[in-house]
Amino acid sequence: MRISVLVLPAVILSIMLGTGLGRTAEVTPTEPARPPQPSVVTIRIVADAASRCDKAYDPPVVTIKAGTTVAWINQDYETHTLVSGEGKDPCQQIERSPEVRVIDAGQLPPRGEYRKMFTKPGEYPYTCHLPFHHMSGKIIVVP
Repeated sequence: MRISVLVLPAVILSIMLGTGLGRTAEVTPTEPARPPQPSVVTIRIVADAASRCDKAYDPPVVTIKAGTTVAWINQDYETHTLVSGEGKDPCQQIERSPEVRVIDAGQLPPRGEYRKMFTKPGEYPYTCHLPFHHMSGKIIVVP
């Protein structure tokens, strides 16, 4: 009887070590999680943009995820505006109205930049509102 009392703990210990129950876990240090970086998409206002109609912006149509920032950079030699709204024709001036001022950069001088973060899904057409600047583009925001 005395032998079985000594053997039983040894058998249990052997089973635990064989299955990994008696082992200590190895911990590998990890880097702390980095916060997600905000995404930025760049649209260039090209040289001689006023005469390029729907090719004044490069790219003219951009599809982005909600939470993305769009940066417009004026690479033209003229000042432009960026105003959101809807037009019937890509080369037609878009009427400026307070209801659609999601995008409103005011005057954007040469080498100037305007940034806007889009958080709500939808389509956002925009134009330069200056006379004879028949420019149009569109931002499409998906969830």
